[in-house]
Amino acid sequence: MRPSNLSLETLKNQFFQPVIDIKGLIGLDKKPLYNTMPYWRRNKLLPFFQDNSWGYEISMSQLIWLRILDNLRALGYPVSKTKSIADYFFKDAYFADLPAKNLLDQKKDLLAKESNGTLTEEEAYILGELYRMLNDNMLLYGLKFDVSYLSNLVVWCLNMQQEAGVLIFPEGKVAERMGDMVSNHRGEKFDTEAPHIYISIKSLLKEFVDSKELSAFVDTFNLTLEEKFVVQELRTKNIKELRIVIQSEKIVRVDSTSDQTLTGELAEEIKKILRMKNYEEVSISTRDNKTLSFNRIKKTMTSGKPGSKK
Repeated sequence: MRPSNLSLETLKNQFFQPVIDIKGLIGLDKKPLYNTMPYWRRNKLLPFFQDNSWGYEISMSQLIWLRILDNLRALGYPVSKTKSIADYFFKDAYFADLPAKNLLDQKKDLLAKESNGTLTEEEAYILGELYRMLNDNMLLYGLKFDVSYLSNLVVWCLNMQQEAGVLIFPEGKVAERMGDMVSNHRGEKFDTEAPHIYISIKSLLKEFVDSKELSAFVDTFNLTLEEKFVVQELRTKNIKELRIVIQSEKIVRVDSTSDQTLTGELAEEIKKILRMKNYEEVSISTRDNKTLSFNRIKKTMTSGKPGSKK
């Protein structure tokens, strides 16, 4: 299989499955990606393979890491430092029992819903499956070779449809970006303004995901607090009424009742309007009685001379 034009739902369902034929993939050096596997293996950069051999079928999760390695090599990043990055994402996850931790976090969320009576029938089934998985030691051990801090980052990006990425610093230190937040699970201090390599998860997903679906992803770094509020309410389907004025003439109006939700197409149009700053004013009211109105601030470049207002 060659990954291309997948829906987000299909990608999420197949993310850990060995469904990609690596023989047909090309690296940035225009050579077969498969030919680099022995090199990465010798340098201990393929920790997710359980033995010293591999086949031609890999998962999309594994391909994401191979693409990161390919980009780092093309940018001249030292292999010795790349080992630190691999340890951060994979070795740390292995010894932290990250798969079990993920399942326990999901179980905790569902138990909270169960206690307040909001657990759906589907969620009740998932809760039962979580109990089964958490009691299966062989399964949990196998998941250690699939689930990593990198896969967690990619899954977050897919679920939230927001920009996510990896910040890689010269000394081998790593930070992860999730929307507006930049963090490091080791608790290490880092300066985001210091020189670094940034690898966008969304950019890597272009190899898999239909471009129309990727266009819906929002880079919240470029949004104001008010715009972020609108996007959040769109995501939670909490909109009661939304009115957007574009160029003082065109009005996009959305009305939603308790038994109606915004269509995906219209929600993505609204996100695009906010992302492109293609509006003059916005007013929103939500089902939990929050209201907000704001105008776009138009900034004008000045000449740089003291006192200039032009």
